[in-house]
Amino acid sequence: MSETKKPVPVRLTYDVWLNDGERTSAGTVVSLSLGEAKALITNGKAERADPLPGE
Repeated sequence: MSETKKPVPVRLTYDVWLNDGERTSAGTVVSLSLGEAKALITNGKAERADPLPGE
C-alpha cells in the first residue's frame, strides 16, 4: 500500500461528522485518509495519534 493510501490515525479534539451525518465524539481515535487527516489537523479539529518511532 502506498503512503498516500495508508490510513492515518488521528485523535479528534472536537466532535465531527464523518460518515453520512454520523457524529464522532471528541477523544475518539479514527483512521482517515491522509488528506482528511491533514484537513482536520489544520482546522484544529484533530491531532496526530500515531505512535512515536520505536513503539
